[in-house]
Amino acid sequence: MATLDRRLGNGLYLVRWQVAGADAHVVRGEFRFVVNIPEQLRAEGDAGSVAPPDTPHEVHQPTATAGPPFDVSDPLFVGVRWLMYIALTGIVGAAVFQMAVLRRVELHWSRLGIAPRAGLTALCATVGHVAAVLLLVTLPLRLAAQSVAMHTPGQAFQADMIGGLIVHTTWGWAWAAQVILGVAAVILFRRAQTTGRWMPIRVVGLLLAFTPALSGHAIAAERWIPLAVLSDGLHIIGAAGWLGTLAVMLIVSITAALGPMEDHGALAAELVTAYSPVALGCAALAGLTGVASTWIHTGQLDQLWTTAYGRVLLLKLAILSVVVATGAYNWRRVLPSLGDQIGAVRVVRSASAEVMVAMLVLFVTAVLVALPTPLATRGP
Repeated sequence: MATLDRRLGNGLYLVRWQVAGADAHVVRGEFRFVVNIPEQLRAEGDAGSVAPPDTPHEVHQPTATAGPPFDVSDPLFVGVRWLMYIALTGIVGAAVFQMAVLRRVELHWSRLGIAPRAGLTALCATVGHVAAVLLLVTLPLRLAAQSVAMHTPGQAFQADMIGGLIVHTTWGWAWAAQVILGVAAVILFRRAQTTGRWMPIRVVGLLLAFTPALSGHAIAAERWIPLAVLSDGLHIIGAAGWLGTLAVMLIVSITAALGPMEDHGALAAELVTAYSPVALGCAALAGLTGVASTWIHTGQLDQLWTTAYGRVLLLKLAILSVVVATGAYNWRRVLPSLGDQIGAVRVVRSASAEVMVAMLVLFVTAVLVALPTPLATRGP
């Protein structure tokens, strides 16, 4: 509740307000009211505390900055979130690649009596380390952007305002969790380059996958919040296990091609063969949880084309269909031809195109999470 430092004189007043929801979306509005106290009653009041009379038609404007307010849908904010999603995808993707792809390939080699390729695990850890550093870079930018969206320009960078944002909001708790887990990821990936210890990384990656749910639509869902949070976290794991793992595999394949190994064509074939079932499983997980989240947040099928949220979601699905088509092409045409240098070049090219489209999917996702869901807009 706002307090007034003086009594209001007669006139028309305009009040602008804003609050932040559980998903950190800032909701703004305004209303007007009139103060028209008869002169006789004004004279009987405390003359020292009554403001000078105003004309009934005078409008008292609140102090506000000019121009549209900065909020979570601002392009700069969208860009920061996009980088965050890229980082999370890289972290989880590196963990899944080492656990489900590289380990499977090395196990196959050991059964054949083939020595493991030196440096592949360290290279995977390096990719994860870079992604974790990128996550830490985005975090202060997200905090600054969120504070600017929630506070007035003069308050946005005050320590007490930023501290309150972190301590007293669910968004702040999720942000703090990302800081702690991000620092842990940087340290653990760095150590994994030499020690080969990956279990702690898998735990950190699993926890990081659920942090966006605690600062977005899932935690502010109009219904079934636990299911929404679970679905959102599993969706990130599925998407990162599919597309993030693909990006890590691409980097490893390109690096191997640039290295001294002469059989990198065979290596590419081994990696793609091991990756294919992982991609299918993770894509299925991402698809099922995506359907569940859509059902939770929209409620009705027509919301997909009658609301901004639904239309952006359809755009995301349209772009994602290109990724699916590219993956199907790789599985049907590229995979059978692997085993030599030419096959390795083909898979690198097709995987590069798939990763570029996946980056666009992440960008659309960064836009989508800034839009109010149909159920939130419609209300109960």
